[in-house]
Amino acid sequence: MQAIYNIPFKIPGSRTDRELLHFYCSEAAHCLSRLSDSTLWTQLILQRCQHQPVVRNSLVALSSLYREYLKVGSARLGSSPKSIQLMVKSHKQLSTYLLMPDATPDAALICSLIFYVFECLVGNARQAIWHLDQGLKLLKNYWVDDPALIAKMDPIYPQIKMIFCHLDVHATIFTLDRVPILQLASPENISGLSNVVPEKFSNVFEIEQALVILQNWKTNHLMVTVELKGVYLSQLPIEIAQERLRIAYQCRLYEKAIEAFRLEKFDQILEKHERQRVMLLHCQGLIFHGVLLENIILTENDKKTPMDAYCKFDYALDQLTMLVSDPEWSKKYGGQGRDFTVSTNMIALLYFVCLKTRDRALLERCLSLMQTSLPAARDGLWDSRKAYLVIQSILAEKDSVETVQEMDTRLEDVGADIIDYHNGLDEIFSALRIEDSLC
Repeated sequence: MQAIYNIPFKIPGSRTDRELLHFYCSEAAHCLSRLSDSTLWTQLILQRCQHQPVVRNSLVALSSLYREYLKVGSARLGSSPKSIQLMVKSHKQLSTYLLMPDATPDAALICSLIFYVFECLVGNARQAIWHLDQGLKLLKNYWVDDPALIAKMDPIYPQIKMIFCHLDVHATIFTLDRVPILQLASPENISGLSNVVPEKFSNVFEIEQALVILQNWKTNHLMVTVELKGVYLSQLPIEIAQERLRIAYQCRLYEKAIEAFRLEKFDQILEKHERQRVMLLHCQGLIFHGVLLENIILTENDKKTPMDAYCKFDYALDQLTMLVSDPEWSKKYGGQGRDFTVSTNMIALLYFVCLKTRDRALLERCLSLMQTSLPAARDGLWDSRKAYLVIQSILAEKDSVETVQEMDTRLEDVGADIIDYHNGLDEIFSALRIEDSLC
């Protein structure tokens, strides 16, 4: 009896390839795109597979690695000769393809994204970011130098641009020593002549587009001015202080507009997966705004800014708790089975609230969400178990000296010698000498 595969087109190759693409279409694509627009992973990349063997072969390799990751996890997957062979073969196929006269930028961008996911699956963050950066540089070159060629990539271009913009920010907050490659805020935005946020959001794509520009702008600004961390607003160079306040103003506009959108369209118009996506975008905006507010220090005795930040953290955690408390989420992702997504940024959000807050109750809520709702999850570069153990390790150090301190301190300050000098969660994890077996 001939097997029936859930693949929207006929493909050449082996039965094994068809089985892997069936797995991709039936399961992997939906997991990779969770809480985001699924069009890229479930439709547009698959369409390229039909006519571009280099994309199809890379997707077959991704499906194989993803399926194996669910069985054995990142550590064993990364040391598997078969996994390494699959990745090397895909890299060689892309190199050969790029020498062809009919090579297209969309295929190269898709492969860069897939290679980024390869390395995230095996837990090699440094190599994942290298592949991401190659794709970002290619995207930036065509974006600036050849808009006519970009137009030919439609409709995949808006989708591929969006995910690369998100991942550019994710890589920066992961390493904390990297300035985003893309600069999304226009000179008019930065000078205050135009708003990033429209008066009213008409759809979810507009919400996401405004958020990714704000995140990119804020991350660029804070990384470029990192040497001024902790300086009072009145002591900052005037142009830096003004830009910081403009970003905060745009964050307030974003929160106001998304709240209005939710009141108007949340229950009546949006489907459940869209409502969940909007909730996550709202949470991301709140937490990024809270982190920015921590960098707007007015005076030594001023308590208003930290309270504003903690209120935003608290509200965002309420939303995240609602999101992961959904019975469908708990059934699929709340158990002990491994889980992998690409760009929700949920683990990073919880990790940074833990580092930034002085509120022990907030910190405990974040740890509880990591442990119960994301117990064996990986979101791109971020591993939930490693994040949880790093926070627990720094917290133990904090608690050991808390009695001799006059006021409660942030974990970011307690672990500054580790966090500031090690690039990314994986290196922090190693520096703290936490046993890999605990993951």
